[in-house]
Amino acid sequence: MTHKRSAARSARHAKWGAGLFLLVTLGLVALDLVISYRQVENEAGHQASGLSQLLAERLSSGIHEAGLILQGSNQIPEVQKLLRNGNLNADLQQNLGQKLAKQLQLAPYLSQIEIVDTACQTVFSSNRANPLHAHHNEFCRWLHRMDEQDSNYTAVMHSPAEGGIVLANKLHDEQGNLIGMSTGLINHDFFQDEVSRLTVGEHGEILVLDQRQLIVARWPKISSSNQLDPQSYRPLQPHIVDNHDANQMLFSAPSSFDGSMRLYSIRRTGNYPFEVAVGISRQDFTRYVRDKAWLAIPGWLFVAALTLLALRKHLSNLRQHQQLLRGNERIRESEEQARGILDIAPLALLLVNPRTRRIRHANAPARELLRLPPRDSQENASQELNLPLKLQPVEQWLQENKEVMQQEVELTLEDQSKLWAIASLHSLQGGASPSALIALYDISGRKQLEQQLHESNLQLAEMAVTDPLTRLYNRRHADMVLRDEINRCERYGQTMSIAVFDIDYFKKFNDQHGHQAGDDVLVAVANALRDSTRTTDINARVGGEEFLVIFPYTRLRDANKVMQRMQMALSHTTFPFVEQHITFSAGLTDWRPGDTPAQMIARADKLLYQAKLAGRNIILCDQDNP
Repeated sequence: MTHKRSAARSARHAKWGAGLFLLVTLGLVALDLVISYRQVENEAGHQASGLSQLLAERLSSGIHEAGLILQGSNQIPEVQKLLRNGNLNADLQQNLGQKLAKQLQLAPYLSQIEIVDTACQTVFSSNRANPLHAHHNEFCRWLHRMDEQDSNYTAVMHSPAEGGIVLANKLHDEQGNLIGMSTGLINHDFFQDEVSRLTVGEHGEILVLDQRQLIVARWPKISSSNQLDPQSYRPLQPHIVDNHDANQMLFSAPSSFDGSMRLYSIRRTGNYPFEVAVGISRQDFTRYVRDKAWLAIPGWLFVAALTLLALRKHLSNLRQHQQLLRGNERIRESEEQARGILDIAPLALLLVNPRTRRIRHANAPARELLRLPPRDSQENASQELNLPLKLQPVEQWLQENKEVMQQEVELTLEDQSKLWAIASLHSLQGGASPSALIALYDISGRKQLEQQLHESNLQLAEMAVTDPLTRLYNRRHADMVLRDEINRCERYGQTMSIAVFDIDYFKKFNDQHGHQAGDDVLVAVANALRDSTRTTDINARVGGEEFLVIFPYTRLRDANKVMQRMQMALSHTTFPFVEQHITFSAGLTDWRPGDTPAQMIARADKLLYQAKLAGRNIILCDQDNP
């Protein structure tokens, strides 16, 4: 009964919690949508302000550039002469037309330049098709205004035939007297092109207005069939003003064309009588919020469905709780059985926590191999050792989550002693805590035998190429090296020399003093030979008292110097059992194209024989190639 009451109370609490959770999440979704709307509205306001500023700067820059071109007409001599004299001959008129055409090329949006006298009569036009005419009284009043600072003027004309922006600049002669003005016409296409370069969304609007709030340009452009009279345009009527300062006004208002509510940023174009208005449609910048709402509502419904499913499963989990307890008990029993299997295995087996790298369990072979404390008779089989694992590189494997299968490796124990083993490491899945099974098979004895075998093989290899008495190379190795060096000389065209020498009167000395004394002489000669030659030279004992020296990359005269140095070293060597010094006779020759080992040794032997005939203790070189 107590369990039922507890289950009913838990179910009631879960229902109230689920309901409260759904209400809170719904409120958070609504709050997030409101905040998102405010954010996108602020971003749209910043976008409109930035675009209006950019457009105002572009228009101001273009009009200022056109004004500078008009000011440049005051420097044209033909203009000065035309305004002073009232006319020009045909050549000067042609020159003036060409110069004005060059100025128009500097600003393609400037369609024409006219020269006007003080009577407001056009006396010259860059567009010969336009007849000469009188200008509006507004320009005449400005021309005769006695204000030196007011040197240029900008106005807007809405004539269908000559619609555009008219710029005027006063002209003076060299004495500073007013002689007329130059005027220029900027087509409405200039404004329309600048407006069309900006992007304000699919339903946005861009307007360029004059000082009377009449339209100069608009995007999207009005088609010719729906062309409106600028006089019929109704100024924007702000509904909500978000920001108003000296540079701009940011407000919400319906469009005068389609009535759509937009967020407008309106500002002046510097000192020129124009205003630009950039409108971002609420339909565009609230699309993100609408899309977010369409995603948030199904998401909330999905969360609600999951909550109900979780509520439904809660009671089921209560019933499964007892089953889980019984399952845990069976798992513990299985672990006990596994530990028993580990204990009777003949291999060293360890159960380790890979995260903490501590030994949870180790069987008897593992304790003996790793020198761990033996199991106490009172120790429970299920009790964990909880000892740190000090075994490299097994610790590194655990750190890298590496799986190892029967790998021969040298292990380093905690006391820095070494042993060789076949190691395997396998991660065990499942269980309350992570575990890794480590198996070790000691092969230190086998490795020791392998090392002894390797050292024996090295000794055999050395004995195969070395003379056992003098520790110089033997004849077989010297013949092989000589053949390889001759092949190298033939391939690369390099030089090489050899020397064949034997000890003078060695047989007589050996018979007189004994073989042990003769062996000592051979060892002394070998030591002197090693001291006199380079490490790259090949020294070999090829007979009883006969030696062969191979000098790679060495000319004949350099090899001769080496043998003379050895001869000098032996002359200072004395033996306690003999009175005379040890001498030798030698023959030297170098490699010649087409030589074989036998030919080179034959030449050196021949020179050695001649040295003996000449009295011994002589070194003879091959005179054909000194």
